Amino acid sequence: MNGSRRVSPSRHVASIGWPFLVAVFILSMSSSVFASTDVYEIRGTPDFGIYQLNLTTNVLTTVYANYPGGSSATLAQRPSDGMLFYAINAADGQVYRYNPATPGVAPVALSSTLGAAVPASLRMTFSSSGTLYYLADTGVLYTINQVTGVATAGPTITGMGSGGDMAFSPGGALYVVNSSRQLFTAPLAGGAATLLGTITFPAGATPAVIGAVFDGGGTLRVETQSPSSLYSVNLGTLAASSPIAMGGGTASTGDLGNATVPNPDLAITKTDGVTTVYQGGPVTYTITVTNKTAAYAVTGTVTDTVPASVTTVTWTCSASAGSSCTAASGSGNTINTSATLLPNGTATYTVSGTVSAAATGTLTNTATVAVPSFLTDANAADNSASDSDTINVQADLSITKTDGVTTINAGSPITYTIVVKSAATSTGASNGSIVTDTVPASITSVTWTCGSVTLGGTCGAASGSGNAISTTANLPVGATVTYTVSGTLSVAATGTLSNTAKVIAPASGVSDPTDLSRTGAGNNSATDSDTINAVPNVALTKSVSPNGSQVPGTDLAYTIAFTNSGGLAAQTLVIKDPIPSSTDFKVGSVTNSLGTTGLTVVVAYSNNSGTTWIYTPVSGGGGASAGYDRFVTNIRWTFTGNLSPTAPNNTGSVSFTAKIR
Repeated sequence: MNGSRRVSPSRHVASIGWPFLVAVFILSMSSSVFASTDVYEIRGTPDFGIYQLNLTTNVLTTVYANYPGGSSATLAQRPSDGMLFYAINAADGQVYRYNPATPGVAPVALSSTLGAAVPASLRMTFSSSGTLYYLADTGVLYTINQVTGVATAGPTITGMGSGGDMAFSPGGALYVVNSSRQLFTAPLAGGAATLLGTITFPAGATPAVIGAVFDGGGTLRVETQSPSSLYSVNLGTLAASSPIAMGGGTASTGDLGNATVPNPDLAITKTDGVTTVYQGGPVTYTITVTNKTAAYAVTGTVTDTVPASVTTVTWTCSASAGSSCTAASGSGNTINTSATLLPNGTATYTVSGTVSAAATGTLTNTATVAVPSFLTDANAADNSASDSDTINVQADLSITKTDGVTTINAGSPITYTIVVKSAATSTGASNGSIVTDTVPASITSVTWTCGSVTLGGTCGAASGSGNAISTTANLPVGATVTYTVSGTLSVAATGTLSNTAKVIAPASGVSDPTDLSRTGAGNNSATDSDTINAVPNVALTKSVSPNGSQVPGTDLAYTIAFTNSGGLAAQTLVIKDPIPSSTDFKVGSVTNSLGTTGLTVVVAYSNNSGTTWIYTPVSGGGGASAGYDRFVTNIRWTFTGNLSPTAPNNTGSVSFTAKIR
């Protein structure tokens, strides 16, 4: 109808229209709705806009400009998800749906039109149960399929006049107001409408009524033309009061409506996965925005003012299936973008940069997400997320280690030189750098010293001993500290001798870019490896029986046990032993116990202290008593074969007897 608007009640949506300019409003009036002061308006020719009116501030906000389809005269909001529906002001008009929570996404036409027999109408609204009603001036009450847009004729309601709007009260009654300001209740089952009376306006004004809603408090609100205002109506007296000036001029037509809709609920998290960063080092944040709204998609504005201490900032965005990022990537410290998210949908932003070499203290970065400005987030507490990290000095530590050889004989002394360094590219001193070296157990008698420092480096300790070396060094930028580690390699050692030394940054305040986990990774670890040349190690043990003080004339039985405990078989083994002074060798007393060694032996005697070995013992030699030879000065055992280093084949013994004179 010309000059008419329509308004719909709280928890419902109503619509109105005319051929030139149409306005529609939708209200939400509790903490569980879009916002307790929200109303939506649609206008027609020449202003194809959808607007939101804040009933507290009276501010009108453009939600969508230049909606598609042509001039509309009806608007309704679905209570389950806040979706707006509008119909083009024409017979067999097209119906569109539009989500105000994703304001940048264009309205979408339903799959079909109302139907050839369906006239244009100014009245459309949702019931609280979600049925979309469309009331023609003929009185036929249609229901509209919210997928196809096809209108199905229902009962006829009579006696209401034309134009205006309709709206459900909070109690579920359908109110109809016509363009002549008459207010009715209408039976959904059809039949005659009940006239409640005519709405009166201040100063006796008689404007055309073009829209109606019930706000969240149960108050009827009507919109008028000439003047274009929104009034509160007392249902007892039908007196209109408290006008709010509307845009659109005196020639506007439109429709009002509201619905109790759950507020949008967006949440944001942000982390870089660490608690410390370092000067000159990289930092990468993961920002996840989630639409926790169960009923509908929401467009969230994501902002992140990355601190100036982070440079060369770039970012990317990826969304879950069905959701979308407004921009896939960007650069710069000021991030201001958006994402449209399906229910439970997510957008993940990856923000990367480099911490300034001059940065100190704590790096704190906060990201926020906001629903469209005319809506209210159900839980503002999770609309912001911060990540804080301690900024460490960067010290690029390294270590080298060598003993200067590639092979070593078992049983030999060994000396390692270890050099610890902080690179010239470091941003500060690494005081308390930890130097460790677990020297293999095959090296014994280990000692170490620290010295030969450069560029102000200092040793935590000057020296120490033992195989478990753990000490510290203070390393200014570019400084070096040198350690010397010495010991003796076991004669039983075989295979490869490997020894690893490490340097790691102190536990706090310093980060090494090549060893952030402080495990000695990369050049923070150095290993020296040598091939061990195995050698035999034959040990002799001499015993006498009986032992202790003995009287002259006592026979003393001497036993020499030999054992190869080395890493290689002993070859050409020779044992020499002098006859104790003041004793006479007992002729024929030499015995050999070779066990499983596989050795054979030849025994030789010397009468000149080992100069020659050609003497043959004789009884009474040198004036000794019978059976003894005083000329024998030394005995030699020469073995043939290889004495194994492996038990039980590695041990045997020889013995002889001498008498005390």
